[in-house]
Amino acid sequence: MSVPTARRIQQFVQRNRPHWEETKKLINSVDGKKGERSTLDQLGRSYRQTAAHLAYARTYFPDHPIVQELNSLVLQAHKRIYGHVSQKNARQVLRFFLNDFPSLFHERAHFFLFAMGTFLVGAIFAFITVMMDPSQADAVLPPGMVDQIQPGQIGQNQWDSALVSGELMVNNIRVAFFCFALGALFGVGTLWALFTNGLLIGALAALYHRIGESYSFWAFIWPHGLIELTAIFIAGAAGLSLARSWLIPGDYTRVTSFKQEGKVTILMVIGVIPMFVIAALIEAFITPAPWPIWSKYLVAIITLISLFLYFGSPFFKGVIRRS
Repeated sequence: MSVPTARRIQQFVQRNRPHWEETKKLINSVDGKKGERSTLDQLGRSYRQTAAHLAYARTYFPDHPIVQELNSLVLQAHKRIYGHVSQKNARQVLRFFLNDFPSLFHERAHFFLFAMGTFLVGAIFAFITVMMDPSQADAVLPPGMVDQIQPGQIGQNQWDSALVSGELMVNNIRVAFFCFALGALFGVGTLWALFTNGLLIGALAALYHRIGESYSFWAFIWPHGLIELTAIFIAGAAGLSLARSWLIPGDYTRVTSFKQEGKVTILMVIGVIPMFVIAALIEAFITPAPWPIWSKYLVAIITLISLFLYFGSPFFKGVIRRS
């Protein structure tokens, strides 16, 4: 090593050693205080400066031991900073799904009931209409579907479960965002989407009822359908709540009210995504499984109880606090 290089290294170390020692103290402080925000912010700034020192050392004297020392220090700081951030984010996500999402549902339960009612009106209307005149099903169902409905055909189709679950999940999430986004059109589009989905289920139910397959039909609908429809109704409730914020802004301007409600209701739509994932997995793997029909009704009952307990948790907590 030449004399100028040795002198440069010595000057570099002497000039920056106090900063590195301070970085070490911050790392120890983070470990001792479980990552207080102010300490993490200081460590973040120190980490970036130390990383710049490491880059300089690697460039001008890559074989010197100081490079290994700085590399170790940067890795320790990185682990503390992003490890705490990851843990914090994980806690926030868990808190959202365990507390915040059910509370948002509870606060807007009346919109949920209205969304569900709109769907049921469409389903009942289609069921009665198709029971009276089966040819009317062609006006609701996709072309060719009526011809495929034959006795003993439920559950006979073969499919790639992984592929089907992915397709169903993406489609259902698209429907949910569609119901929510149409809330911007004064809620009319949301109501229409819910009503037409009800028409589809009602028409199918009527056709299977006419051929004596209603027991099997509902066994293949309810296990995943309870979760799936609940998620769609929640997305519809978010859309209706968004529409209300524009039509009845209260003490705010329409734009302010719409923006504020949009920030809240988008969280409801995000909250239903895991529900669609679960529903898609059930529909792809449990629905076509060669199980006894009663077992699929049992799965439906379990999902219904789970939904009741999960979304009823804010109500139960309130009752416990008042008692």
